[in-house]
Amino acid sequence: MRISHYFSGFGLARLGRLVLLTACGLLATGHVTARGPAQHASGGGTYLVMAGVRSEFQFDQARVQCKIGHTVLDDGTVLQMFMFSTSVDSVTIDSGAKTVTITGSMVSIVNLRFTDGTTAHLSETVPYVAYGKNGGAPGCGADFFSLAIVYKNTPGLDQFDLFGSPATFAGTVVTGGVTIR
Repeated sequence: MRISHYFSGFGLARLGRLVLLTACGLLATGHVTARGPAQHASGGGTYLVMAGVRSEFQFDQARVQCKIGHTVLDDGTVLQMFMFSTSVDSVTIDSGAKTVTITGSMVSIVNLRFTDGTTAHLSETVPYVAYGKNGGAPGCGADFFSLAIVYKNTPGLDQFDLFGSPATFAGTVVTGGVTIR
């Protein structure tokens, strides 16, 4: 079916002028933007923070979270850690390099159970930088994730005492993967 059947009473010459005027008007007012392909970054899985200490992570352009479900420190102290973003301030995706950098604020929570049976609950809001790299397919063994956090040194036991500052939790992805496009 030809377009003239839809606009038979309007006239093709008038239709052409209308389309031209509309296009010129949109360009002149700046309401037409050219966009490249949509960028996307996400990931989830596990990596080893250090030998025998597995960490789980998830991220996308709206949130970041990471946890150590359970580990025992050299002195016998049991540690559990959970970190989750409260804000994402910036997301930088490099589709060519297949990397993403996400910055913002997050809550870092550590629960400790000492060998004498006492416990400590540490919680702090901290700035973070999360970094993911898609190293190829499959993601396991090729992808990478890191989370750098700046802890504050305060009087008494705090996360600065446990991890230093800045603290970086990083490793090659063991299960799961990182997707960048």
